[in-house]
Amino acid sequence: MDQFEKRSIYWVFAILVIVIAPIIVLLTPVVLSVVVFEDPNKIAFISFGKNLIMYLLAFFITFISLVFLYFVKKFITKLYVIILSLFGFFTIYLTGLNYYVYLDENYIEYNPLLGSKVVYQWAELTNVRHLYPDSETGEDEKYIFHFSDGYSFQFEPTGAMDSSVKSKLYNKLQLFKVPIEEY
Repeated sequence: MDQFEKRSIYWVFAILVIVIAPIIVLLTPVVLSVVVFEDPNKIAFISFGKNLIMYLLAFFITFISLVFLYFVKKFITKLYVIILSLFGFFTIYLTGLNYYVYLDENYIEYNPLLGSKVVYQWAELTNVRHLYPDSETGEDEKYIFHFSDGYSFQFEPTGAMDSSVKSKLYNKLQLFKVPIEEY
């Protein structure tokens, strides 16, 4: 196999990344919800739209690295590029994986994109604001959770929050007498 044929493998891998990336990006939240967060006490697992951007960015870095490797001739440079791209891919992909809201029968877990995971008991929830979509302003539907220590976070309900999940959420709020403001 001559030098040109050896280098062509980078183009093959780059094309494979382009073909496989969208499938993996779309399936990751589903697989994560079913495999990692499947529990009988689960109310909902909500991943964010920014997660998909993080996954796509990780695959974009991989694609660019593979294209770059095609043009690089020095082994040591290729090695550096491979190490940096693998580090970049896994760092960005795992950052996307760790951005979620998990509602359980016993607790609420929020892991922000940048920052530390927080876990609260339902009794620590002081107020919930449910904002409905507004076609005039273009605002999407969202929930804002406020806690007794002043911490709050918001999330947009995804397809994972169907009517049965919303019903469970409202029942949990009523059980703990948490006021809900709806706009």
